[in-house]
Amino acid sequence: MPLSCKSGNVSICAIEYDASQWDELRSLNAADDHLRIGCCDSQVTLKTSKLGTRFFAHRRRGACTSAPETAEHLLVKEIIARAIAGTGWTVATEVRGNTPDGGLWTADVLAERGKHRIAFEVQWSPQSQEETAQRQERYRYSGVRGLWLMSRPSGLQISKEVPSLLVQVDLDTRTANIKIPAMESMGLTDHSARNADFLWSQQIELGRFVRGCLSRKFIWAPGLNDRVPLEISSVEQDCWKCHKPTSIITSLEFRVDLVVPGAKPIALGLADFDTPEGLPILAQALEQTELRKYGIGDIRRRYSRTRGMAYLSNGCVHCDALQGAFFEHDIGHDGEPTLTIQCEMPEALFNESSHGPRMVWAFDESFEPGPQGLNQGRLLEP
Repeated sequence: MPLSCKSGNVSICAIEYDASQWDELRSLNAADDHLRIGCCDSQVTLKTSKLGTRFFAHRRRGACTSAPETAEHLLVKEIIARAIAGTGWTVATEVRGNTPDGGLWTADVLAERGKHRIAFEVQWSPQSQEETAQRQERYRYSGVRGLWLMSRPSGLQISKEVPSLLVQVDLDTRTANIKIPAMESMGLTDHSARNADFLWSQQIELGRFVRGCLSRKFIWAPGLNDRVPLEISSVEQDCWKCHKPTSIITSLEFRVDLVVPGAKPIALGLADFDTPEGLPILAQALEQTELRKYGIGDIRRRYSRTRGMAYLSNGCVHCDALQGAFFEHDIGHDGEPTLTIQCEMPEALFNESSHGPRMVWAFDESFEPGPQGLNQGRLLEP
């Protein structure tokens, strides 16, 4: 059920035709059968889906093995193709290609400008993460950047190599939105994952998202390996040893939303910096301010007899007694933003030992589509 077909050696796309032109093309093809399906060169019939998408279909399927598509799948492809048209990029649908070693791939919608190619792949049927990764590798090997729009949350994964998003269609308005995952679905069913708001960082109209991608407004881990505002929250309590009031740091939040509007801040605790890579980063950042004027004691590694080990901890501003991690846990929800400093956000802080994925994709909400901005924008890089 493609949006494109061949007229001789020329490819034509259904989005190029309005209703009257579509009827005229149907009449011309009925008279001379000049249109052919790209997948198998069979004769074509012109149809319109229940959602109003015009498309080409096999007049007789015969031995062709190409899979049918739902009306929702067709609509998503149409929205993507229309969003690319007129941006300075060329657009084609159902594009077939080969890897250098002969592997085959077919892109639902392919955007090209110069040497750059982006494949928007709509996956409506179930597909494992392993299969998605394999298909993505074919794109990569062919110099194409693949972007996956999937109808089922269970197929999503969070990685720089395989950007994948949830796409949802509103049948009443014939519109579509994408949802960017903030964390893995953690084994939830497709139904429960769709309704679990904490799993999603942003929701964006599909056409706006596509145009933003062409201007490189879809960004992996914004702020990574750069200096980012680090917001420190603290709360006051009485020291267990000297009983005087002291403030302890309860959270440290990289405000990447101030770098890329729409991105979600990344909340960490002192323990996340308690690594060979994190300790000097935090120490360098804290040198910018005098914590004591905020009632906060020294932040350093102290030995805990309770734990039988040393760890990065808060100290009393008066007597330097270790304020145990259990204090941070018990009153962490009472912490309030106290100060903001500039801090490096190196990739080493976000390794597999961190609790949950830290590096995620984000869409720059400051992006407003327009032909000039699109032509001047950078690319979603392969």
